[in-house]
Amino acid sequence: MKRRHGILALAVLSLLLLTLGRQDEPGSAAAAAQAGTPPTASPPQPVQPGVAAHGASATAATGATKAPQSWRAMPEGMSQQLAGEISDSDQPLAERLANLAGVESQWLSEGESLTLLQGRYAEALAQLASDGEQLTLAERLAALTRLQDEWAAQYPDLAADLFNPDARLQQARQLWGDEELETLVRHFLPAGRAEASLAFAGARQQQLDQRSRYQLQLAELEQQLAASQGATEDARWQQHREEVLGQFRRDFFAQEQGRPRTD
Repeated sequence: MKRRHGILALAVLSLLLLTLGRQDEPGSAAAAAQAGTPPTASPPQPVQPGVAAHGASATAATGATKAPQSWRAMPEGMSQQLAGEISDSDQPLAERLANLAGVESQWLSEGESLTLLQGRYAEALAQLASDGEQLTLAERLAALTRLQDEWAAQYPDLAADLFNPDARLQQARQLWGDEELETLVRHFLPAGRAEASLAFAGARQQQLDQRSRYQLQLAELEQQLAASQGATEDARWQQHREEVLGQFRRDFFAQEQGRPRTD
């Protein structure tokens, strides 16, 4: 159980680093808006943590952060080394954080790096998940919201990136998955955005379901064709195969067009 929550903590940490890293990508928000796809509709993908942490450091250095900086900037190479210390180890997260604090103490006389701060938050999230295993989803969401509010108040310079509605929702999805996605979305997002996000997620799921059906039926047909080939001449066999597969594709998508929507 402890190992599962340790893995969870690292997954959440990757998400936190990614969230900050995206803020340094020019045009990313505008591109998402033009595409009309809510940023909460797809699950987060982990990236190299050092790059993301440095991106946030650069943002703060240019004065984009309005609140006083609550963490200490590190040289680029050192930031990447710290991110490696916390992500490239088999130790429990608590031990990684202790090691990271030890490394940082050689560079910083006071304060902590952004990587260590996020690591502590990931650890707090993992502890929340462990403590809330017997609670209802509503109770877990209330506990998560309290924790997010506390951290947003304590670290206001990170609130816009790590504790905006989208980031809060993604953290909940990392903790508890998408089985209760509608409840999570409606808890964290305003009504209009929640509806748009759920509609996008529903359309995306339908696409995935259609792809799964297509691949399954195609594999079954390929097996049937292979079993019936026998001693048929290769040229004739290939022509027959292409005809059968072509008809299958036409029939499949014609049937899919008439399939009732599930949303």
